[in-house]
Amino acid sequence: MSESVSPPPPTTKTEPNSATPSTPAPAAEPAATRPLRQRPARNNRLRTGMVVALVVLLFIILALIIAGIGGVRRPSSAQNRLTPRDLILQPTTFATTVALQSSASTTVVDIAPRFADAYEQLGGLRRLGLPISPALLLNGREVQWFERARVEYWPELAGTPYEFQIGLVGVEYVAGRTFLRPEPFESRPDLRYFPETGFGVGGLFLEFWEENGGLMSFGYPISAEFDEVQPDGRAFRVQYFERARFELHPEAAGTPYVVQLGLLGSALYFGEPRPQTVQPRPTPVP
Repeated sequence: MSESVSPPPPTTKTEPNSATPSTPAPAAEPAATRPLRQRPARNNRLRTGMVVALVVLLFIILALIIAGIGGVRRPSSAQNRLTPRDLILQPTTFATTVALQSSASTTVVDIAPRFADAYEQLGGLRRLGLPISPALLLNGREVQWFERARVEYWPELAGTPYEFQIGLVGVEYVAGRTFLRPEPFESRPDLRYFPETGFGVGGLFLEFWEENGGLMSFGYPISAEFDEVQPDGRAFRVQYFERARFELHPEAAGTPYVVQLGLLGSALYFGEPRPQTVQPRPTPVP
């Protein structure tokens, strides 16, 4: 009897230096089950800052729009009224200038650029007063009115001391009035006689005349000293000159203002009433 022989178990052939088989990776989880990543805190702060800046910018724009709407105003009827500024460099006459005034006393006027240097050279505030008109044409000549005078531009005399002159407001103001002349007399230190007009100037008036420009600023005397009642009821010792009226103010004795200049520029420009006092016959000079 023959014995059955079992086949040998299969042998596994091992290759030298072969790598051990790796374990298969687990299956990836679905995206829905992944935990959400948290954004950095600085991104949140940046977003908040941008929102705040945008809100502030919107408020600024809104404020500017409101301010612009509030600043637009319709001109009032008062702004449509004719004022001296409407006469700037327009041909006119003195009578027309006076007739066209409208609440001019409340108008703020600057010294015109052309007259700025002349204003200081001719005596400034004390001699001329404040400006009351813009630069305008008067009988074809450019002028500017001030409280105490009218300054005139004479371009044909450019480069000379007479390029800017003070107008003859004293002569114009007393037009139609008569002033009696004294008997001629010899000049002396405290009393000077002017044969050109037949009047004399003395005392404080002579001192003021000599110390503040003399002939070029005030011109010759065209009246004697006398007491004059003004339209407002006040009375002054006055004397008229071609370009001014001197007033004596005893209440200011001992100060530089004891002699002051009348506001003839304002009186002429605004057409104010004029005094009608008759000058007495001058007392003969001893």
